[in-house]
Amino acid sequence: MAAVFEANPDVKSSTLMEKLQCFVFIPLLPLTLIRVLVRRLFTPKKNLSVKADLICTLLRVAQPWTPLSILRLTGHAVGPLFSRSCRFGSNKSSLYKRVDGKNFSGHWICRGSPMSTPLSPQECDIVILYLHGGAYKIGHPAQALAVFLRVAEIAKAQGINVAVFGLDYSLAPEAKFPTQLHQTRSAYDYLIEDQDISPGKIAVLGDSAGAHLALCLLHDLDETGTEKPEAGAFFVAPWLDLRCSREGSFVRNQEVDYLIHSDLIDDGYQFMPASYDKTNKHLVNFTQPRPEKQWKTILPKKVWVGIGANDVLLDDAVAFVDGVREAGVDVRLDVQEGKCHDWYMVEDFLDVYTYFSSKGELSKRLMKGADALAKAIVSTVKS
Repeated sequence: MAAVFEANPDVKSSTLMEKLQCFVFIPLLPLTLIRVLVRRLFTPKKNLSVKADLICTLLRVAQPWTPLSILRLTGHAVGPLFSRSCRFGSNKSSLYKRVDGKNFSGHWICRGSPMSTPLSPQECDIVILYLHGGAYKIGHPAQALAVFLRVAEIAKAQGINVAVFGLDYSLAPEAKFPTQLHQTRSAYDYLIEDQDISPGKIAVLGDSAGAHLALCLLHDLDETGTEKPEAGAFFVAPWLDLRCSREGSFVRNQEVDYLIHSDLIDDGYQFMPASYDKTNKHLVNFTQPRPEKQWKTILPKKVWVGIGANDVLLDDAVAFVDGVREAGVDVRLDVQEGKCHDWYMVEDFLDVYTYFSSKGELSKRLMKGADALAKAIVSTVKS
């Protein structure tokens, strides 16, 4: 029997002491609430609701107290909820199917509408290779399971069949670059060679660190003369500069987002050590100018960038889009007012239980991140 590939074999489950450590955060809850309410009395709100402001502040306060092993559990939390879901009926067994390759592992999240008999990936209008976020140190494709199932539902209602394959790549600091790139390339080769999917039907979608990894993949495909995924590239709240060198929105949005500047810099060095600043600086920071027209050979013809106006990564995203446009690439930038980092995934995470428990039509107040992504994907397919 062939050995099962494990992307993160050295990632340990949390200990009792690590779980107890989280309780240190409890006394900080009332203080955090008071801090938020007082701050909102004297500073601009930036279209941020009290609920969103409180959540972002709590996340900033909790991060230093939360062990990495506990943070990593959040990426898997959606899986058990999905197993108890009543929304998809008998089709549930055909969704979120694990795939083990020789050098990678991942999941077919869906192949067409989750409400119907699954199609083959070749029959779908677009096949998305999804690369999850999490600063390269946490995350799992399961964290976007509900989002993409909802995306597939919405797309099907508009006549578009969407397939999504989510890669479970190795995490830092246990695994460093280029391990994750090699696994991503293996997954891309699997789609083309094993699944016989035309590159013209494949798109790559990454959120946060996953967007950085998606760009590393596209750069590698260009370097090796391999046909790129021409169905599109979707960069969600992209982490483009691992050194976070452009202060701008990091300072401007530090109290309306949950990412911490210094922590993100540390995460970047754990994934790509300082030596890469000399040998591969073009991969460390994708906002830097490149040789004329190079972006046109690296990127597919259809590029979409989505980000919240309160995201600390906003200025990097704008700089990236400006550089890509100057190189002659047609790129759409969608900036959502009042939204924090990776809001598409974060806000929808709060709706997962209700979504999985519901049947039939879904309230328009739920899964708004999935709705925004579906609009971007459907319009790209139809353009």
